[in-house]
Amino acid sequence: MPERVSLREKVKTLVEFSCVWDYRAKQRAASGTGEQARWLVGTEDLTPEQTEAAMDLATKWGMVSQADPARKEYDYILILGGARMSCLYRTRYAYELIQKYGLKVREVVGLAGLRPIADSEREATDTYAPDAHTEFDLMKAAVQKEFCVSELRRRDGEKTEEINRSWIIEEYENSPPVCLVAAPSSEPAVRRANTADTFQFWSEMKNIGQGKKLLLVTSQIYVPYQHLEAVRMLGLSGGHEIETLGFPREWSAGLQGLQKTENYLQEIRSTLQAMERLDKSGGRQDGH
Repeated sequence: MPERVSLREKVKTLVEFSCVWDYRAKQRAASGTGEQARWLVGTEDLTPEQTEAAMDLATKWGMVSQADPARKEYDYILILGGARMSCLYRTRYAYELIQKYGLKVREVVGLAGLRPIADSEREATDTYAPDAHTEFDLMKAAVQKEFCVSELRRRDGEKTEEINRSWIIEEYENSPPVCLVAAPSSEPAVRRANTADTFQFWSEMKNIGQGKKLLLVTSQIYVPYQHLEAVRMLGLSGGHEIETLGFPREWSAGLQGLQKTENYLQEIRSTLQAMERLDKSGGRQDGH
């Protein structure tokens, strides 16, 4: 890559190059079913040098090792939803962080979706939420298990025939209080709600105001990607201070998976795409 180009041009070039790491698209094309789940990513014939380079970058980008919380107090802890064991492990880690570091938090928020649970993840999700039908159900089962919530204080939402337009908010009596959110898609005719949709919907519906301290909890492999999405959707518009932590990598062994070099390359690509979206939505106009 030429050295005398702007950061914006570098990112653009890398996003285009990273198409070779779009293993989810390759999996979708090969399966014939349209499914493009991260845990179904296949194995490429990578050389030892390629594997070493990929994992070195993943480590530098904070996709491998944990960090300690930077604060003792947060306005909100946001637990990001996901497939398979993600809702449980992320919720468990959020609870452990509160207990281990004595964190004070105004509210714990579970951000999930209404996507149906895929057959390929049932082996994992049935271990903690056998009756769940959606990702939102997985998050609810996780907070009930880890935070011992039970008393529903408020429920609001809209259920439509087109699931991409549906949404739910549930608030539970607890210490700290717990809120669960499933957002509608900003492009319901095209796709289901994504991480950015969920951030925006939660902040608007809960009217969180400006300048809050937010701690996001996710899987370590997704930390840079989801942090950048939070900066774009919450930091730029709301002036919120955002920190993102992930549960230990070793938890992802077994039923969770996501340990192959290909998984890290896929999320390096996602991070590059998030960089480009952040720049287009409000980054410095000189490309730096």
